[in-house]
Amino acid sequence: MTTVRLVLALGARGLTHLIITARNQTQVSLRRDMNAYPRSVIAGSGPTKSMTLCLAATLAICFIVAAHGQVVTARPELLSGPWELASPSGVDAIFVMIGQGTTGGITRKTIQVRVYHRQDGHETGGWYVVSPPPNAAAEFDGRRLRVGGLTATFDQEAARWTGTWSLNGQTREVVLERPHPANGVTLNPLCGEWEALPAVTPGLPSTSIRIHIVQSSDGAVTAWMDSGRVIIAQRVEDHRYGRSLKVISADPMSVILQNQSTGNFQVSFNLFSGVLSDDANTITGRWNDRPARQTFRRIP
Repeated sequence: MTTVRLVLALGARGLTHLIITARNQTQVSLRRDMNAYPRSVIAGSGPTKSMTLCLAATLAICFIVAAHGQVVTARPELLSGPWELASPSGVDAIFVMIGQGTTGGITRKTIQVRVYHRQDGHETGGWYVVSPPPNAAAEFDGRRLRVGGLTATFDQEAARWTGTWSLNGQTREVVLERPHPANGVTLNPLCGEWEALPAVTPGLPSTSIRIHIVQSSDGAVTAWMDSGRVIIAQRVEDHRYGRSLKVISADPMSVILQNQSTGNFQVSFNLFSGVLSDDANTITGRWNDRPARQTFRRIP
């Protein structure tokens, strides 16, 4: 009988441990460590071989074990960030944030979802932590999400969510897509995917960073960041997908972004002020008013 301890982190509020015990090659039992905080990322059952392979695999993909023993994989960089539905009453949307990594051989994963509504530039909403059923406010099995009256399935190839959503007392079929401007509207030149070039200044941590900037149909500009680091000597690997960035300003040639997420990188990557190059292919700026500058190149 094999036992694997999977640690699911919930930021500053604590950790939840799910102890997975493989009784044979087809059955897996789960029990919760009651000494840990009771909310966690969703987990299910699956074949021992698949579970072992997933635990050993690179953290470049996020795995969730589905109810019928099938391991479902999704690229977290495609899944994370905002997904919106525009209507005459405003924009209804979700924002997905995924954290995953290893420390000393222990794996941790978190999934948080923000449900929000925006109208006339004013936005309201709240965050949910994906947790195990039956009393979870948010559930996700790798493809199907249930949160805030929304039940939708993610199509990685089509890059959209389809399902039903209870809005204003009525349930209707919905399709959630990446934010995009209305027809005929000029796209803000800052929009796109931006990858950080390697930092050469000792004061700036060597970390992979990718910033996404999009423009919605109502003109709102939204940004988020994917970041990761690997420290081989300390056996540490940490990736954050969909780290929410508040757009303080987004003029055609300059941008100011503020990290709204807690956790690692918060101190080093809190406030970014950047200027767009004349050819619109690079953004160069500073984190936290440091003298060190960092350049981001546009990803075609």
